Amino acid sequence: MNNMAISKKQHITFWYFPMSVRSLIAFRIHRPHTFDSVSASKSETKAAEDGETKTSMTKSALVLTLIAVAYTPMTARAGLIYGVLNATGTANISTGSITFTGNTLNINSPASSQQGGFTVLEGTTGSIDNLTNPPDATGPLNIPDFITFAAAPNISITLTFLLPGINGAAGCSLSPAAAGQQCTPNTPHQSQYNLFNTSATSSTASFNVLGLEVDSTTGNTVEVTGAFTTPFTDLNYQQILATVLGGGTVTTSFAAEFATVAPEPGTLAEVMIGLVAVGISLSRRKKSRSLLD
Repeated sequence: MNNMAISKKQHITFWYFPMSVRSLIAFRIHRPHTFDSVSASKSETKAAEDGETKTSMTKSALVLTLIAVAYTPMTARAGLIYGVLNATGTANISTGSITFTGNTLNINSPASSQQGGFTVLEGTTGSIDNLTNPPDATGPLNIPDFITFAAAPNISITLTFLLPGINGAAGCSLSPAAAGQQCTPNTPHQSQYNLFNTSATSSTASFNVLGLEVDSTTGNTVEVTGAFTTPFTDLNYQQILATVLGGGTVTTSFAAEFATVAPEPGTLAEVMIGLVAVGISLSRRKKSRSLLD
């Protein structure tokens, strides 16, 4: 046999290699003096591929940096405040209306009573509009500047929906009063109130709203939910209804909580990071396959 010959066993083994490897072996047998140049070429190719991978990773890192710098400050630049606002005041309740004493809303202190960006408003005041039915009936509304803030004059809350009460009218005529009874009046019209007796001589009234927080400097908005609760420490709801439906007014303190409805600021960034990571992984797989071919 000449130097190209191989044994029968070697010949059989030879064909178990992939085509690309067999080609490389044949090339080495025929042109042994050129193998080093082929190896050098492969090394140069791999170095180039590694350089491309590093460049890709650098670009990906730049994308992540842009996400971190551009996305998170976007909410800050927009001027909108995200979180939960807690406030108190005094309300006067009569048939078809709620008037807020002095139209004043007191933002609770300390800062820990607020959540998110609303901590900067603690201890300050705001204004709140009265509600009168008609025209402020339960259902869709459009009341701009329903709430404004002295410490953040560019921020306001537009009232967009006054939710009807859900307790039903059946319990409104229960007698005698007892703990656990509940009622939503439907005369002279559907009420927003959810009335609940905490005892035979005390009760609470609550109602819920929907709205939009508005930044007047940019026009940006975010949805908010709101809940008002009024405690009556010495009146059951039967007594309250008797007073109000008889043409009188009941004055009480109230607590209000407004919460912005928005995704966590990190959610979009996390999704983008995941997509970039997948892209890097796919790029690496593609390059690895090209090196093996």
